[in-house]
Amino acid sequence: MCIRSLTKILLASTILLLGLSLAAYGQDEHRLSLNIGAGYTPTVGKISNDLQNGFNIQGGAGYAFSTHFEIDGEVGFNRFGLTNGLLASSGAPGGNAHLWSFTADPKIRIGRERRVDAYLIGNVGYYRRTITFTQPTAVPVLVGGPFFGFFPVLAPANQVLADYTQAGIGGGGGAGFDVKLGGGGVRFFSEAQYTLANTGNTPTRIIPITFGIRW
Repeated sequence: MCIRSLTKILLASTILLLGLSLAAYGQDEHRLSLNIGAGYTPTVGKISNDLQNGFNIQGGAGYAFSTHFEIDGEVGFNRFGLTNGLLASSGAPGGNAHLWSFTADPKIRIGRERRVDAYLIGNVGYYRRTITFTQPTAVPVLVGGPFFGFFPVLAPANQVLADYTQAGIGGGGGAGFDVKLGGGGVRFFSEAQYTLANTGNTPTRIIPITFGIRW
């Protein structure tokens, strides 16, 4: 999935959440929740020899069993560049990597009724990492219009030389906080989680730092 498509999904989801929050303005605190967020993802450990720091996008839904405990189901996407060392050893001029995750995230809160609420968060689930090696190329495309006609030109693109996908179980934990925005149940949140994913000989160790909106 390209970055442009992910950006469109993020924007559409944010608009949806804001619309739902307006519809719920003035209602009592609800147990079901939706969230969408994005942020910065540093790599740590041996994987940082191969992958550069990247970014993350995540979204999900949750249920609060009490004012102090809830569980969220999350879908996450992390994108990384490749280090010069990995590119040199592979012989490829370029490349990238991404990590999909599907997790259950339990939270222990100080109290959901508070305007500013801190929490501890864990995660466990399925992680799928793909590393792709590319080289620049050019592809023919048609440009022009109905008045001037269409003619072929060469546009820059990336040709995939090889890709490697490894998947496994992972988990981790961290902390965060959220802040009520008005009286409609919308919250701004910020959280960071250390994550270890069993993705082959070199596990993926990252600390996604995410900011977003929860309704």
